Amino acid sequence: MKISPSILAANLTRLSEALSKLNSEVTDFIHLDIMDGHFVPPLTFGEQLSTAIKKETSIPLDIHLMTAQPEKEIPKYYELEPHNITFHYEAASFPIRLAQEIRSKGIKAGIALNPATPVAVLNDIYTYFDLILIMTVEPGYYGQSFLSNGMQRLSEVMNLRQRLSEKTDHLPLIEVDGGVNAENAVSLRTINVDIAVAGSFVFKAEDYNTQIEILKGNI
Repeated sequence: MKISPSILAANLTRLSEALSKLNSEVTDFIHLDIMDGHFVPPLTFGEQLSTAIKKETSIPLDIHLMTAQPEKEIPKYYELEPHNITFHYEAASFPIRLAQEIRSKGIKAGIALNPATPVAVLNDIYTYFDLILIMTVEPGYYGQSFLSNGMQRLSEVMNLRQRLSEKTDHLPLIEVDGGVNAENAVSLRTINVDIAVAGSFVFKAEDYNTQIEILKGNI
């Protein structure tokens, strides 16, 4: 399982220092939580700070847009050439069109589902996406606990991928975001989740890389 530390949980006033502590051989991605104060209550940062992060690290960027109008925000991040740009199903009027636009730039397209959104909504749009992000907390704030229905929903999406893999070779990555820690990481690895986002668990510790290795099951 790959790990994508959420930089929002770091001390943003000492961003360069935080990024320098992440070993690129251990850290697979850096998760950027872009919040607009509309789709979710908080307002975090946008393309300017994201550009500064890009300049400070060679680790691929995992961009997660929690914005009310993703079609207006997505183009701002093309120049950063991130690994993926993920937007929310609940916020998009034309998710397939957006996915096609992102992919046309050579960037992986991701779709995120809030905890109350049925996994079944993926049935008709599955093949247009390279990554499916399952939220295991209500989006907007870091430091929340993993919701009790989180593992069930992840199992549902893994089963969906298994069923559809019998009809297509397309296998999008499955990512989980919210309340990831050493205990539930064991279960996440067991069901073959591809990427886990971790904020507080990584950045509230002294040694970020050790925390990441714990989540990967290497320690």
